[in-house]
Amino acid sequence: MSDRIDDLRSLLDRASYAYYALDSPVLTDAEYDVLYRELVELEQQHPERVVASSPTQRVGAPPLQLFAPVVHESPMLSIDNVFAIDDLNAWVDRLARLLDREPTLFGELKIDGLALSLRYEHGILLQAATRGDGRTGEDVTANIYAVDAIPKRIAHDAPLEVRGEIYLPRSAFQLLNQDPDLKVPFANPRNAAAGSLRQKNPRITASRGLAFFAYQLEEPIETETHHEALALLRSLGFAVEEHAALVEREQLAARIQELDQTRAQLDYDTDGVVIKLDRIEDRGRVGATSRAPRWSIAYKFAPEEQLTRLLAIEISVGKTGKITPFAELEPVVVAGSTVSRATLHNAEQIERKDVRVGDLVVVRKAGEIIPEVVGPVLGARVGELPRYQFPAYCPSCGTRLIRVLDEVDFHCPNRFCPEQLVQRLMHFGSRDAMDIDGLGEVRARQLIELGLVRIPSDLFSLEPHELGQLPGVGDKMIQRFMVGIATARQRPLHRILFGLAIDNVGAHVAQVVASSMGALDDLLTITVEALVALDGVGDTVARSVVHFRDDPYGSQVVAGLIDADVRGQRAPDLAPATSDQLMGLSFVITGSFPDGPREQIRDFIVEHGGRVIEAVSKRTDYLVAGERAGSKLAKAIELGIPVIDLPGLSAIVASRGQQTVI
Repeated sequence: MSDRIDDLRSLLDRASYAYYALDSPVLTDAEYDVLYRELVELEQQHPERVVASSPTQRVGAPPLQLFAPVVHESPMLSIDNVFAIDDLNAWVDRLARLLDREPTLFGELKIDGLALSLRYEHGILLQAATRGDGRTGEDVTANIYAVDAIPKRIAHDAPLEVRGEIYLPRSAFQLLNQDPDLKVPFANPRNAAAGSLRQKNPRITASRGLAFFAYQLEEPIETETHHEALALLRSLGFAVEEHAALVEREQLAARIQELDQTRAQLDYDTDGVVIKLDRIEDRGRVGATSRAPRWSIAYKFAPEEQLTRLLAIEISVGKTGKITPFAELEPVVVAGSTVSRATLHNAEQIERKDVRVGDLVVVRKAGEIIPEVVGPVLGARVGELPRYQFPAYCPSCGTRLIRVLDEVDFHCPNRFCPEQLVQRLMHFGSRDAMDIDGLGEVRARQLIELGLVRIPSDLFSLEPHELGQLPGVGDKMIQRFMVGIATARQRPLHRILFGLAIDNVGAHVAQVVASSMGALDDLLTITVEALVALDGVGDTVARSVVHFRDDPYGSQVVAGLIDADVRGQRAPDLAPATSDQLMGLSFVITGSFPDGPREQIRDFIVEHGGRVIEAVSKRTDYLVAGERAGSKLAKAIELGIPVIDLPGLSAIVASRGQQTVI
């Protein structure tokens, strides 16, 4: 029991950090709520185990150090949750006992955004701060001054603190993710709102279309009731959630059901209804815990899922030959975005769920990011729909698919499979590889289909008149493409190795391998034994490199690059360790870092004696996570690997004897 409590606290701490600080949730709200309730129940059974640092006793997560800290004059507390009407009625009963009368209640939709505190003096916005850990937030005043939805001057001379939720409307979210200048699409409106608010350039914040709902006047409150306070806020120019209203206890269930059924039509995400005591005096009488007020509670909606028709099951072929099934769906809005495709993961999942074309299926966002088919509505199945037969042959080249040992995924073993060639060509030209401007999926597919390029090395023999055969390509595009190819000739060796799309070789492993070679020619003679001797290269990676070099596709690509004199400049030696503060520790880096590229973080770790590896495993000591971290963060949380940010990395170095910061 003691271990379970510790495990739950550790898991919830990491999930809170990913959600509040990194804006990259790794658990859905529903998953977090289930684990949180389990911890609450265990702590109630074992009150001697309750500590102040438990997630049940505090709010949010410590703020990142990108902005100046702001200490809140009164804590920005969280809100306790209930998931059933009976639990909500029990909460009202407790209030009635504390007040010796039936309470006056107020209800409003719970907006899925970021809590914000706005302080005004003499009618002028003086400071804006995020919630942070509830006591210390981040100063985002400069960025809030760029948000049109928030009043900068109000007709109110006395000091005033307004609290509310800043969010990104669904319509603005869809437009933002269609922006061609956006390097990585945002996962959902809340992440987009957080990323927009935390920009170092307020002009970017101003361009995103952020909106704001005021939901609270902080003490001293000039009104006797909450609904009067919201009326005052409206008169001062603040937007207030349109469904906010007084509600009788007898109306609660019907009102919540009504809001749940109509919320998909709104232009903002909401995940529940907040019920509050209306009278300010009553709030003072019932008080608060260290984490949440007793006078307010959130009734959480069930995780958002939608029903739609499964039109077809299609197959995608990746650059390594991995076969991934996906569903073609009748378009449906899920969690604020239109979904017409969803993952089916693999053949075993299709078989286990018994998903069939023509089924009415349940669709949801996996981790609120990737649409997935949960399963069919068996009661709605009409007639005898045929069971789906996973293909035995590659849909692109017709080669028989294989599955190695106990792996769940099928692979196409044909390296010259047309779809694999397209995907590999795209990867070869990607930013972290050869960075060839203009070589996206459309151009890669055209080059392969027209026979102008068969393997990546063919790019370096292309002539301008050949590029002129591509549909929609004019003289300027041809010139830009040729400059990109010429520039790619000068890429360092590790970028070439990464661009080859060798199984199990990521960007860092490519750098390690390249550091032992003088040029690409050395790949022709390197051995498994020599590769295994390199720090950070295991037997699996070594065999992948040699197998690629020896197979017909890999040998042609390597020979073609050498013939084209694209041998790669020798990569600089990995920086020698200047201290042993991280000696014996292994790190995985994931996400994006606004303060500097990953290479800088990687060099910092190596300089202090640590190892940087590509994959998260039980042997990983720390995951260094930046913004929009994805599957590696989820894997780390699942395995209980500590997740840190850049200040956390510096703190580890400092705690082990050297005061150094990155």
